Amino acid sequence: MENPFYITGIIPEPYFCDREKETKWFLRTLENKAHILLTSPRRMGKTQLIRHVFEQPSIKNNFYTFYTDIYPTTSLHELVLFLSKEIYSVLVPKGKTMIDQFLAAIHSLAGSFGYDPITGLPTFDVKLGDIHTPELTLEEIFRYLEQADKPCIFAIDEFQQIALYPEKNVEATLRMHIQKMNNCLFIYAGSNRHILENMFNSAAKPFYNSAEQIYLDCISKDVYTSFAQEQVLKAGRRISPDAASHAYDLFEGHTYYVHNVLHNAFAYLNPDKVIKVSDIDDTLSDILEEKGRSFASVMNQLNYQQKETLIAIAKEGKASGATSVAFVKKHALKSPSSVQHAISILLEKQLLTYQNEERKKIYSVSDRFLEMWICKMY
Repeated sequence: MENPFYITGIIPEPYFCDREKETKWFLRTLENKAHILLTSPRRMGKTQLIRHVFEQPSIKNNFYTFYTDIYPTTSLHELVLFLSKEIYSVLVPKGKTMIDQFLAAIHSLAGSFGYDPITGLPTFDVKLGDIHTPELTLEEIFRYLEQADKPCIFAIDEFQQIALYPEKNVEATLRMHIQKMNNCLFIYAGSNRHILENMFNSAAKPFYNSAEQIYLDCISKDVYTSFAQEQVLKAGRRISPDAASHAYDLFEGHTYYVHNVLHNAFAYLNPDKVIKVSDIDDTLSDILEEKGRSFASVMNQLNYQQKETLIAIAKEGKASGATSVAFVKKHALKSPSSVQHAISILLEKQLLTYQNEERKKIYSVSDRFLEMWICKMY
């Protein structure tokens, strides 16, 4: 019996929930040859939406599509490695001619590719140390994309990482190449809103006003709970409307977490049992207990002020005026300035996120499971 609540890999079309409006917007924007900036809280489904868009016939049949998550990267060298590795992996299934064209274009790495002794095809075994001139290799990558025999779409997830690289002018270098391209569109995605908004909305930044912007919010409750009940029923199981509603409300519709709880409830409860509200609560308790050790490790890596601030915001759920005197007094924190500094560090670590509401920043813990664990433990 297949679990209909996917939490890893690409979600097959029958199990993909809604996002119809967003998908249409993406297709229209890409067809109009505009770059896209996609922001959302972590684990709201932006990666799955990108992959879903890539699977639409108008995109799949007419574009080469590439996706890479650069969150682990810390330098231009690593960015170049991730981009070239993704291009190579997409081209491999398309045959030797496509691979040879790529290798011919990337002169700076030509001597770093190995060859399979049986098939004779090159293998991507380029190491970070093989990239001696990342600026040159980057230029070759963009030149290759520009000369491809079909238009390309390249999605770069956690794009805000480039702002943290030690090399100077990375943003300006990327923008210089991208603005010259006619054959490749870019989707810049990320969850660190305060960095991305600065990159794309500040007139002093190279990427200013260079992409159409969309913010991915939660799926509406009616749509999601109907989807959940239908999926469970199709799988020959049952879930009460109250249980589906409760799972949604626990996380205010934050897709990954609702999906995760329903996935585990579906997987570990007796198949003959109707999934009820109490089952959702028990499943959530099991998940928090399982994640407790890793969450404790996260907390141990914070200093006292950062930990206190994170706990205070977790207990608020959504913290407005987090640097106000009232908030500081309520949670017995040191001072507004110390809270402000702690928040800046917690944002950099992506332990916090925020939304703008009426010109105020509303802070919350990025990981909803971590938020619940903190409230339980502290």
